[in-house]
Amino acid sequence: MGTLDCVTIAEDDPRQPYEQAAETLRREIRGGVIKPGHRVGSVRELASRFNISPTTVQKALGVLRDERLLTTTGRGNYARDPKQVTETGESGAGPDLSEVLRQLEHVTSQLSELRGRVERLETSRPGRADENQ
Repeated sequence: MGTLDCVTIAEDDPRQPYEQAAETLRREIRGGVIKPGHRVGSVRELASRFNISPTTVQKALGVLRDERLLTTTGRGNYARDPKQVTETGESGAGPDLSEVLRQLEHVTSQLSELRGRVERLETSRPGRADENQ
């Protein structure tokens, strides 16, 4: 990532400092200043750039992660391609929540059926009464 200008968080802005930082980063990602796949900066770098605490930076990054505009790995925070993110903040790259819930319901149903089969097999097994005494 190239060096970006320091940004002053406006004290007279009604938004919280983390919201202001998130908005600046959001504009830079959507405007192509920070290219998809490039680092947005470390927490320490961003804290220095915005003159805010690392905790406040973490909140700003959390907002952008929730909006799917960035991804975080063990190596840092990276901008995602804003064209792959819909206006609702959903990404076409991840699984659809309704599909995940449908699959979970199916697996739960299968598990319940298997549990019933195992219980029937255990109760019908010869000598079962002797084992429980």
